[in-house]
Amino acid sequence: MILDLMRHASTGRQGHLDGRTDPPLLDGATDALLRRHGGGQWSRVIASPRRRALDTATALLAGRELFCEIHPDWAELDFGDWDGRHYDEIPAELLAGLYDAPHAVVPPNGESWQQFQARIDAQLQRLLDESEDEEDGAGPVLVVSHAGVLRLAVSRVCGMPLAALWAMRIDYGTRVRLRVERGDDGQPWGELLELCQP
Repeated sequence: MILDLMRHASTGRQGHLDGRTDPPLLDGATDALLRRHGGGQWSRVIASPRRRALDTATALLAGRELFCEIHPDWAELDFGDWDGRHYDEIPAELLAGLYDAPHAVVPPNGESWQQFQARIDAQLQRLLDESEDEEDGAGPVLVVSHAGVLRLAVSRVCGMPLAALWAMRIDYGTRVRLRVERGDDGQPWGELLELCQP
């Protein structure tokens, strides 16, 4: 299965921990993204339920016969009490812990990395299961989501350590293409085929 993961277009809130917080896209935010990715030939389009992802997916589907599937498990990590706040508003040592030891640090009243990982793993498995039921030659699947989801999916499929992925630039509108197969242990594995910045 070929899986395209795309970060939503810009909300103008770079540096904020927007998980369940759901700011709208900036006016014109999808214009450059449509010029770059508007001709994508996807067999399915799935979006996080957050407005910023859903509006990006809807813009990409304009004029097509495809419809956008919405699945809550493709949403960004819930940052709990930190959700919607700027990095500068979080004590530096706590914020650093979230990146240095994500499996050990949970934002207050937020989602643990283990919970986040479990739901993304389940969605990768679901996509593989569903792709096995499709005809050969089906086009790529597009999931419009969030930076944390893209990093986590790349980590899980490609076996890359999370520490290496924090350095991966995933700007608004970034698309990551993965080849995903089922490994001998039944788990998704594959390779990073393309990292396309906006």
